[in-house]
Order: sequence, then C-alpha cells, then structure tokens
Amino acid sequence: MFSIAIRYLCGWASAASNKKEEPEWPLHPDRVFMALVAAWAETEADEDEQRSLLFLQELPDPCLSVSLDFEPHAAMSVFQRNSDVEERVPVPVYVPVNGDRKNMKSPIKVLPSERKRDKRHFPAVIPESDTVYLIWPEAALSAEHRAALERLCAKVGYVGDTSSLAQMWVEDNPPPPTLVPAEPSRFTQRLRVFRTLDELKADYERDHEAGEYLPRSFKWGYYREPEEEKAPMRSSHFGELFILRRVAGLTLDITDALWLAKALRDAAISLWQDRITQENGPPVPEWLSGHTPDGQRSKRENGHLAFVALPNVGHEHADGELKGIALAVPRDVTKAEQDLLMDALFPWDDQTGETQPLQLTLGRLSVWRLELESSAFPRMVALRKSVWIGPAERWASVTPIVLDRYPKNGESEAEEMVKSACERIGLPRPRQVVLMPGSLFIGAPPARRFPTLPKKFGKTLDQHTHALLIFDEPVRGPVLLGAGRYRGYGLCRPYRSGG
Repeated sequence: MFSIAIRYLCGWASAASNKKEEPEWPLHPDRVFMALVAAWAETEADEDEQRSLLFLQELPDPCLSVSLDFEPHAAMSVFQRNSDVEERVPVPVYVPVNGDRKNMKSPIKVLPSERKRDKRHFPAVIPESDTVYLIWPEAALSAEHRAALERLCAKVGYVGDTSSLAQMWVEDNPPPPTLVPAEPSRFTQRLRVFRTLDELKADYERDHEAGEYLPRSFKWGYYREPEEEKAPMRSSHFGELFILRRVAGLTLDITDALWLAKALRDAAISLWQDRITQENGPPVPEWLSGHTPDGQRSKRENGHLAFVALPNVGHEHADGELKGIALAVPRDVTKAEQDLLMDALFPWDDQTGETQPLQLTLGRLSVWRLELESSAFPRMVALRKSVWIGPAERWASVTPIVLDRYPKNGESEAEEMVKSACERIGLPRPRQVVLMPGSLFIGAPPARRFPTLPKKFGKTLDQHTHALLIFDEPVRGPVLLGAGRYRGYGLCRPYRSGG
C-alpha cells in the first residue's frame, strides 16, 4: 500500500467544478495527476519521472481520505436572491483579459487598467482537515518509482488555482479512506479520475495550437462512503438521509409537506412493486410501507421510512418554499435494501450512464421532477445533509410536533410527551423542552397553520406545537418527533442564536 498526500498550506482549497462558479470538493484525483504531469513537463521531463507517471495511470482508481465536512470560503459567496430562490451564490470578480498586443493601436492599451474586464469566479472551500490522501491499498511501489515520484511531488507547488498552495509527498501510512470506488449505479460522489499521459499531451498541444482553452472529455470514477461504523454518538434511529432535489414542477409551501409526503410514499410503494417485486425481487418491505404483510401497523423497533419535505427556512429572506424532499431511512436497513429502494425510484439508464429522474404526480395539479442530490456542496442550504443531521445540542422544530394525545394537565404534560418522543427515536432525554406556538426559524409558519393528520390518526390542531430542545450533549439527527414524524411533521434542525 502507498498513498499520495496533499496538504493545503493556506487551509483552503480553490478549484472550480464543471460549473465554473461552484467549488470542486472533494478533490478530484485527476487534478492531482494533472499537477504531477505539469511539474514533470516544466522541469526537464525526466525519463524516470515519466515512467512513474505511466505507472500511476495504470493503477485502479484510488481510495480517498478526505474531509467531507467543509464550508464555503467567506470571500467567495454571499446570500442573494437569484431566480426567486434564496441561496448562497458566488461573488464574481472582474479581471483584465489578455489582449492581442500586435493589434493594439496604442502601447498604453497593454496596461491592466485599459484592458477589457471579464467576469470570473474563484470558488474555494475550507475543509475540516487540510490534508487529502489518494490511497492505493493493494498496490506496491518499487524503489525506482518511489524515488521518481517523491521528486515529482516535491516539485508541485499548488493544486487547482494558483492561489491554492499545496505540499505533496508519498505517504505509506495514510488514515482510513472516507471515499472508496463504487459501482456506477451505487455512487454518492462522481469524481474525475486519472487520464493517461498521452491524453494530457494531446489536450495541451491542441490548446496551444488553437491559442485558447478548449473543452475536453474526462474519465469519471464513482465513489461512496465505506460501510464501516462511524464514530459513536447518540443519534436517532434514522440513519441514511437521501436528499431528492426538485428540478421542475409546481411551487409548494411548507404547509403542503403532509400532502407531498403522502404522494411520495404512495409512489415509492407502487414503483417498488413494479420495478422490484415484478422483476423477481422481494415484496414491499415493512420498513418502507410501515405495515406488516397482513396489513397491521408496523411495530419495528427502529420504525420505518420517513418522507420529509425540505423547506427554505432559517435566514433573512426565507419564504418556506419546498426545495425538495428527503427519505430518512431507519438505521437497521441494510445497504443492499437501500440500493433496491434507489433502483425503484431512480432506475439506471445504460444509454446516458446516469439515473433517470423521478416523475412524481401530484394529482391533476402538477408533476414534480426529482433527482437524487449527489453534489458535495448543494447551493441551496435546504438540500445539504449537514443542515438536518447536525450534530448539535440545541434543536428547534421547523414543522410542528404532533403530540400523541391531548395534554389534559397543561404544558408540563406536553413537555413530557416531547421528551418521551425523543427517547422513542433513540435520542437521550432532553434537559429542557420549551414549547411555543411559532417556530424559531424565519420562514416557518405557526403550528396552527399546518393541516391536521388524516382522520385515522385522530389528532387536532390543539396537539400541534413548535419546540426548542436542549440536550446535555451533541446529538445527531435526523430528528423527527411526534405522531406525524413519518410524514414530515416534527422535523427539527440544529438551532443557533439568530435562527
């Protein structure tokens, strides 16, 4: 085993993704290979170093040890209303373009102040850890290749943008990987992987002849997180959170969450029957339907699948519009079972090499087109897993918590119900529960504005309440509480002063 380590000396990484205004993270392996090839070509093109590059390009796709927790660089993004969507968007920078000196009428036009300025973006992220490792667990590095590769790594001064200073070296004892290669239909991250030295040479010669940077094709690798257990932390019995992004369809308000959840639940059960059961797969499982094979209500210890609408809340211009919907999967559901659910909702298209979007019919009003959110850094805050998972000591409700019964003994009994609801989903008992008619998050309406659960649940508006939960230790979500938790009610998110 060996690895190549990359440390960002400034603590942040600057590189653009396919969308030039968005940052690239996690680091794509192909960018590391391009940096090594550039260092080789700019420093005498040593034959031993060339052989080490040819050795690297023949290796299988590397594993990555990279921090998946990061935040955007404060200098490159602001909150801004764009196309009626409040989101964090990049700040453009206008820089002088390189003019044609031969055709300039006056030498003074060479000065930057006299040249035309074009809009550019310099996206950057600040990862939790400033070091990334590309790991080949089964590969052996010979002494000849090691010496040449160590020289090459020492020549690399930056990765990505020239402002993204980096140190690179060969490491024999890397930390455990956080992303490993996966099947194309089972990935959570799609990253550019190593191309060949000949392909990079051809691209360079073509661009040099054209006098400009031309579009090129990349080789894609598919990655997912390893299945090892994460660091122990008190968490709810909901494990994986699949985020589905709305890409087309009717605009819905946060108060439509219950209706939207029912539509997706019905569609998920129907698609499982059509695409899994009828193809000699298992019947609709209890963790999906919430019912046993004989039609009785499920009594699984870890509950069943929850359908949770994701609203735009928690900042100055939040309006409560639904940006997508999430599937909160019980922790005891295996990866294989989760994959079957994804196959039912998003079947693989062999022609395009991508998953097909989900067409969710919402009665006669509209059709929502949903795609599985695979971006490491969605521009919409509401579509980021970390917003709903935490961890945090304080959580506040976004949709109202529906109490199990009417509290006859007043607020103290209602607070006890909420504390018991936390224990019911595997969380510790909160130190304090503060009930309130409205949410602490801007954009979330009062509890009484939300529809009641269907009549079979027998609940009333008097049993709707918002709440602030304070725990003795950080806990991990998703946090879904109360009688409506499987339909998106009782949705909480970490709360910090200011909402």
